Parts: sequence; C-alpha cells; structure tokens
Amino acid sequence: MERSKKFLALALSSALIAGPASFEMANAATTSSNSNSSGAAMQSAQSQGNDAVSQTTASSTDKDLLTTVNDAYTAMREVRAARLAIFDGNTDMATKMTKDATAKMQSAEKAESKWGVPSKAGKKGVTYLPFDSSIALGESFTVTPDNQKAVGKANQQMAQGNAKAAAKTLKDNDIDVSISAAMVPAKASLAHLQDASKLIKSGNYYEANLALKGVEDSVVIDQWGLDNLPQQAGNATKSSANASGSTQMKQKSQQSGTSGNAASNG
Repeated sequence: MERSKKFLALALSSALIAGPASFEMANAATTSSNSNSSGAAMQSAQSQGNDAVSQTTASSTDKDLLTTVNDAYTAMREVRAARLAIFDGNTDMATKMTKDATAKMQSAEKAESKWGVPSKAGKKGVTYLPFDSSIALGESFTVTPDNQKAVGKANQQMAQGNAKAAAKTLKDNDIDVSISAAMVPAKASLAHLQDASKLIKSGNYYEANLALKGVEDSVVIDQWGLDNLPQQAGNATKSSANASGSTQMKQKSQQSGTSGNAASNG
C-alpha cells in the first residue's frame, strides 16, 4: 500500500481548490464525453489524474499537513475508466479496470486505521480516506503587491515539497488559508466495486455502471482551517516516534555530559 502527501501548487486565484475541484470537474467532463474507443477512455482517465495531482508530490516528512492515500486515488481513476469502458461497449476493459480498482480499494481499506478521518460533509460514524488535497485561498482574497510576493514565495515552497512552510507563509501575510480534500469511504466503495464485478460478469452492464457510480457518489469534499486539521493516527504515531527518538537522544547526550564531568572531576 502506497501513501503520500499530495498538494497542488498555488496560483493567484480567489478560490483555489484545484485538487478536489479537479476531481469533480473530471467526473462531469467524462460523463458527458462522446469518446468512441476504450483507448480514448483510458487516455481521458489518465489525463484527468495527471491534472488532479499536477504540480507537486510532497515527501512523507511531518512537514506536510494532510496525508492522502495513493491506492484510493488510483482506485478512483480506475472506477472512472471502467465506467467509460462500459459506455464504449468495451466489456473486457471494464472487467479489467473494475478488478484493478477493487484490488487498489482493498489495499486502501487496510490503511483506514492510519489515515482515515471522519467527514464533516459525509455520513457520521463512517471513516473516510483522503485521496486528493490542496491548499485553498479564501474567497475574499484579492491580489496586492504585498500578497502577490507572499504567494510567489509559497509557490516556491510548494515546489520544494514543503506544504507546511507554504501555508505558514500565507498565514503570516494575513492570507486566509484552508486545506481541502476529496475523500472516499473505503469499505462502502469496496462493496460497490464487488457488486460491479459480479454484474459485469453476468452481463448486467447498466446495473454495473450504477454500482460504479455509487463509488463516485460516495466521494465527499471537506475543508479545514490550518488550526483544526483532522488527526490521522499514522501521523500521530510518526510524531510520537520522532518525539521519543528526540527524547532518547537528549537523554543520551545528558548522560554523556554527566559521565564526562565525572571523569573530569576524578
């Protein structure tokens, strides 16, 4: 299971929520598509994915703000490709993409305990996996010479994979900043995918498409301020480990210093 922390580069915009917004726009665009081949379907799905995580894949250091799960993201791309394949009448491709999406969602489900969070927009009591995220500028944002410089600096920090520093740069310059994420409930999505596989196998393609649509319909988009980001157990564990390591190093240093003083006094 792969995981990463994805953030899109900033731009001068009054409402920058490019990551999750791109996911919704990609779905709308492909739903109305009149592509005539499965190759076009796959190419369309891949290009949407590239757009959605275009600029920067940040490193897995604790400088980042919200962890997204690659397997969930890949599964969502493959769900879209499977629906396009059904639309094109390419049942073999639909079968393959649904199978691949199921495998990726199964892997993503295993990550729920580490990276899952509750959703404000979704169902209560359900764990959601973030799979695409971005930094957003407030709707009241307007360009001035001062904040243009700050946004430029933040862009450079984003390009270096330091999302936390970029967010701080914006906040320190009184630019309203929030984090937006597209999230999916892995367990419910996996059930839809398993249903879709059975329906495709039995030749019920219309119903299979509806099952795949159920996966996409379960996606929610949440937004948080920098001071109230959701807690992820994986990040908490990592931070605790880092803190423990720092404490142990400090203790060793103090013990070394004490030993050295004892030897000197002797």
